[in-house]
Amino acid sequence: MIRFLTLFCLISSCAISESPGKLFDHVVIVVLENVDYSDAIKNPYLKSLIPTGALLSNFNAIMHPSYPNYLAMTAGNTFGFTADHQGSVDAFSIADLLESRGLSWKNYAEGYPGNCFLGSTHDRYARKHVPFLSYKSVQDSPARCARVVSGEQFQSDWESGQLPHYAFYTPDMDNDGHDTGLLFAGDWLQKFLTPLLHDSERMKRTLIVVTFDESGPLSSNHQIFTLLLGPVIKSGVAVSTAYNHYSLLRTIEDNFGLGTLGREDRHAEAIQGVWTE
Repeated sequence: MIRFLTLFCLISSCAISESPGKLFDHVVIVVLENVDYSDAIKNPYLKSLIPTGALLSNFNAIMHPSYPNYLAMTAGNTFGFTADHQGSVDAFSIADLLESRGLSWKNYAEGYPGNCFLGSTHDRYARKHVPFLSYKSVQDSPARCARVVSGEQFQSDWESGQLPHYAFYTPDMDNDGHDTGLLFAGDWLQKFLTPLLHDSERMKRTLIVVTFDESGPLSSNHQIFTLLLGPVIKSGVAVSTAYNHYSLLRTIEDNFGLGTLGREDRHAEAIQGVWTE
């Protein structure tokens, strides 16, 4: 049924209600790299954001290293991947669920060369941090692959009011801190987020998620910094409930009335206690 609806929505216009989400109409997920929670909360910029949003103080990645966590975020499973070697996953993702309801999505990726490039790296770009290029249903469809775009397009989409309902933002290997460290990533994030958070009109029904793919590579503790921002979120709230990448996926599924993918997202608890409504 999902496949039929997805194909139908690709070739026709699916009806979208004026307010498609229960709690938010747009979500922007920004993923930084490889930092323990205890270190992240000391970063000057991340620390300054905490009073303005909801801190999920017991949020955990699924495992090490990066790649399986990106699959978990977007498809509710790691599909047996235990390393950063990228594959082609023949499975539904959140993209299929969104399209089945006529909702839009994009994966913005800094440094992405376009044209459904499936190489592992290109300068500061790394495909292992761009999860939607792993799904065969995206790889094999030029129309769907065109929804993986360069990071530069985000600003124009935001300013023109064309932000998709689901936006997954992948910084490059410098800006996500992978090759540069947390201080560099925090400075980049401040430049990226400040104009968005000050745009009261476009932020009205927008949720911004700042999270990390995993904790530090030498850490056996998978706890990571995750903060929810926007007018739909209560300010200064700290939630100690145990959540993880599957919980965020389930929260988005529930918000847009998508059902689940029937994997670990099915068993995950949606995030509660942070919403203004």
